[in-house]
Amino acid sequence: MSNARFFRSLPLSLAVIALSAASPAKAATFKTFDPPGSVGTYPYSINASGMISGTYETSDGKAHGFIRATDGTITTFDPEGSIITQPFAIDDNGRVTGELTPHNRSRSHAFIRELDGSFTVFDATSGAVYTRPVGFDADGNVAGSFTDHHTKSRGFIRSASGTITVFDYPHSLVTAAYSVNGSGVVTGLGLLKNFNKPDRGFIRAPDGSLTSFKVPDALSTEGLAINASGTIAGDYYGKDSVTHGLVRDPDGTLTSFDPQGSQETYPSAINASGTIVGTYQVGDNVVHGFLRKSDGSLERLDDPDGIATTPAGLNDKGVVTGYFKDANKLYHGFIRTN
Repeated sequence: MSNARFFRSLPLSLAVIALSAASPAKAATFKTFDPPGSVGTYPYSINASGMISGTYETSDGKAHGFIRATDGTITTFDPEGSIITQPFAIDDNGRVTGELTPHNRSRSHAFIRELDGSFTVFDATSGAVYTRPVGFDADGNVAGSFTDHHTKSRGFIRSASGTITVFDYPHSLVTAAYSVNGSGVVTGLGLLKNFNKPDRGFIRAPDGSLTSFKVPDALSTEGLAINASGTIAGDYYGKDSVTHGLVRDPDGTLTSFDPQGSQETYPSAINASGTIVGTYQVGDNVVHGFLRKSDGSLERLDDPDGIATTPAGLNDKGVVTGYFKDANKLYHGFIRTN
């Protein structure tokens, strides 16, 4: 590896657990959208201007990429040879990165789509079975994870010039990179080879140094999204057999949270102000959306036309995108604005 790395554990304090009732979101407007021919629409990411990227399914069993412009225009795309195109992130320049699966389905590749519609397809290594990018930093570097025939999962950084750096959480069976911020700081999960020790969240700095974090007594902790200041939204699996939401401040303070009655809380995105969106489930086994503000208050975020709602992306203006399931069990994209 070209970057020196070191591992250290920070002394972490678990803040008072906030078990708040999730009240319905106030004064919010939802707009539904679908690409033409879609039988299932799944937006994943939204940029600063409100451009949205995601994937949609068609009746022939294929999945395609799309970009929804701020005026509502939808552009669909597939890299050459792809039958499953999954765009996971769109940056503020309109560049998209994601994963494609070719006809033989034996492996997957990463792609970058430029604003002019051209593609760069790459693998993290020559032996990679799948390569899954999760986002860009401000310099155009791409972070993600890959697996090969010898390892379950490793992290990678692809520079704007195409150089790839592979990284591993120390003593891990799985290194899963889930999010990168504009400064190039990556967060994710390190699943240890020693199953008697709890899995940990990690933070990888641009210089390659690694910091771990975990909730005391938790069986597993992971970072799922990171904002510009380094605040992380994640989750942890406790001894109570419940998955809880988690915020890690840049100083290492950990705060647990759940909408009232939640049995599974999964954050998906965090913006510059510290607002978090994600999903939770209660005893009805229905997926609900939530929005957590930086003051800890929680709102329920359910599309009024849906029987299940999954918020997936959030920008700094507070615009949320995601998908919902309707009464006919079809999935549609939505945009939520205040």
